[in-house]
Amino acid sequence: MYKEAFFSPFKEHQHSVIVDATQSKNYTYREVYDQVSGIAADIEKLRIARHTIIVIYGYKNAFKSLQLFFSCLKCDLIPFIVEAGNLSKITDLKFSGIFSEAPLADSLVEKADVQVIQDAYLYYNIHDDVYVGDENDLLIVSSSGTTAGTPKKILLGKKQTIANIQSNREALAITKEDATLILLPVSYSYGLIAQFLTHFFTGARIVLGERLLGVLQLPQLFQRHQVTNVFMTPLLARLILYYYQKIPKIKNNLRFITLGGDKPHPPTFQKTFKLFNCPIYSTYGLAEAGPRVATNKYAEAPLPGRELCIGSVNPGITIKLAASEKYQEKYSDTPIGYLQISSPSIYLGYIKGNELHKPPSDTVLTTKDICIKKENRVFVLGREGDFIEYKDRIIWFNSLSDELYHAPEILKVSIRKDKDDKLEIGIFHRNKITVPDIQQVLKDKYDLHEGDNYYLKLIEFNNTYYK
Repeated sequence: MYKEAFFSPFKEHQHSVIVDATQSKNYTYREVYDQVSGIAADIEKLRIARHTIIVIYGYKNAFKSLQLFFSCLKCDLIPFIVEAGNLSKITDLKFSGIFSEAPLADSLVEKADVQVIQDAYLYYNIHDDVYVGDENDLLIVSSSGTTAGTPKKILLGKKQTIANIQSNREALAITKEDATLILLPVSYSYGLIAQFLTHFFTGARIVLGERLLGVLQLPQLFQRHQVTNVFMTPLLARLILYYYQKIPKIKNNLRFITLGGDKPHPPTFQKTFKLFNCPIYSTYGLAEAGPRVATNKYAEAPLPGRELCIGSVNPGITIKLAASEKYQEKYSDTPIGYLQISSPSIYLGYIKGNELHKPPSDTVLTTKDICIKKENRVFVLGREGDFIEYKDRIIWFNSLSDELYHAPEILKVSIRKDKDDKLEIGIFHRNKITVPDIQQVLKDKYDLHEGDNYYLKLIEFNNTYYK
């Protein structure tokens, strides 16, 4: 039942269009379905065990990744789209096969069988002891891996994902008349589920762009495809702001923009609003609970200094704060705790090797996000432990980032602390940045001094970052 649901839009909206903007080609949903069916027929000939994992590795073209994604679903296989990078990031997973657009020179596949399927190299029979799932297993997405090193492999279910898609459609009032521009990687749950699949199920026009090229061509793409919405992470928004910092406004017909996948940070939010001059939905979510859980609509830019709450929870979802004595004693009477989400959309578990480690509940997830509640509004302070206590005050890493993102050259800030609460602040930047200015901001706002309280690490920004 749930498998068929992922193919019904191809038939219900067969005249709707998916645009591969990087190749300047348009395809109707029906044409894409015919392509998918052809690839799936060739995969079936290999007799790969059903409900096992196929990695779709290193494709720069989102359209090709999605072709293979649906082909795997049609064959009752579990797709896992992985960006180009080090294959060691997936060696902790026992998968059946791996698609690549070029031959792989890696010990991982040296004993595997290989078959070329419509210009795609499929290596299979890689492991004997593969993970075998069940009828409800849909796909795998990975965590960002920024703290854990090797990203966690998050298994999502068909039933749960359909519930999240429906919740997204209702919260954003997405219709068949919408045209969405996808610049986020489809390996990322926010790009794949919250944006692509939500619009696909609605029969909307979907424009697939490549991130950096799409950013550079943004005004032309808006005009050519009459785009009505774009989903962004704050990092993607800052990348756009960097390239268009000398332009007061980009002409558009946008109905809205979303900022999700990470804390939006007020400076990013305000500058994005000014550049596009359209409503912005700030969204909260995480792959384990569905990439969109709560939504806050802004018809105008929030005032400087205003805190950004997570907004209203999406249809079918409830949240509450799970009390924490450790944090409560630091915040007196203000309710504080871990954000707990009750949702029909939560993940099935983490896969390591060939074993699925299930969550304690299939409907309730307690996150590591520490939140406070003020006047019935919920605000995310940061992840568990992402703060220091200094001179009788608590300084959250998110607050430090808020101050640093005023500089247009700073695209990403990464903050960690050692056992002595000394901070290592990584500044991912384009062009030269003025270190004394950063030092002055941290001194004036928080009385923090380099060497005594923190170290700065300057890192040239790499386009592979997505959040």
